[in-house]
Amino acid sequence: MEVLLDWIVPAFLLPCAALIVIWMAGAIYFDICFGARWGRWLAASWVIGVVLLFALWQPLWQPFAVLIGILALFLCWWYSQKPSNSRDWDVAQTVLPRAVREGDVITIENLRNFDYRSLADCTPRYETRTYQLANLRGADVIFFNWEFALMCHPVLVFDFGPDGRICLSIEARLCKGQHYSVVRSFYRQQEIIFVAADERDIILRRTKHSQGQKAHLYRLSASVEELRQVFLDYVDAINRLHDTPQWYHAVCANCTTSFYHLPSTQWRCDWRVIANGRLDAALHEAGRLDRTIPFPELRLCAYLNDIANDAPEEGFGDHIRRELERRRHER
Repeated sequence: MEVLLDWIVPAFLLPCAALIVIWMAGAIYFDICFGARWGRWLAASWVIGVVLLFALWQPLWQPFAVLIGILALFLCWWYSQKPSNSRDWDVAQTVLPRAVREGDVITIENLRNFDYRSLADCTPRYETRTYQLANLRGADVIFFNWEFALMCHPVLVFDFGPDGRICLSIEARLCKGQHYSVVRSFYRQQEIIFVAADERDIILRRTKHSQGQKAHLYRLSASVEELRQVFLDYVDAINRLHDTPQWYHAVCANCTTSFYHLPSTQWRCDWRVIANGRLDAALHEAGRLDRTIPFPELRLCAYLNDIANDAPEEGFGDHIRRELERRRHER
């Protein structure tokens, strides 16, 4: 029994200690040193110090107890950090949207509709648009995939018929010069933003002016009443973040998990919610996308880049949908 414990205790304690040390090293680098070059040395010194502690102090549970104590104190400081709406934001995320509801009429202020020549060269333009809930017809979901096959960025497009479409995108709010980083987003480095935008802005920003992003547009199978509740959840979230900023987190509060945390959305117990590069396949299996054709064929028909990049500005949304439908009939 004693021999068994001598094997089990290190097998449990050492992996736990390694995870704690690695996470804290990242927090030291990002949250204490703000990514400065000297922060790498401080983080490395922390790792080396803990390794020496475990190597020189026996039995293992004693240095592990010390590590847990340090972690507890560190977390007290880490959780005391507050998100902010006052930073030097990237130009595309400087202005937060705001929603005003009067009965069944929703007015969205600061809806983004930029003209892009490149991501660095664009003409900012914010608009105020009004949508009547009674005009809601349906919704599409667009998945933007890049080189890493298990990751994507999903965006919802609500179709209000005569009132037009509105694109809602949950994103990490970046500062000027900052790029999205999965590792960075595990720490207190980025706030979350619910972007309200014209779909031409959202689509061309990624298909035409970003490197390696491939877009697929699908029609969602959902009742109008269900979509209305989801849209109102977005409206509430937009106003809440306008007044009270919140942290973005790569797992707990990202572009997908934040959607499934909305009040009227049922959580999916599916690994593809986290590895969301396969979420479109999961939605197809669940009957949320068109089931009349196999998913591989549906995905080919939904490919958007070539159509969107050549679409005219006038009638952009109707044009891309007509061309997608034509492609499907030609197959």
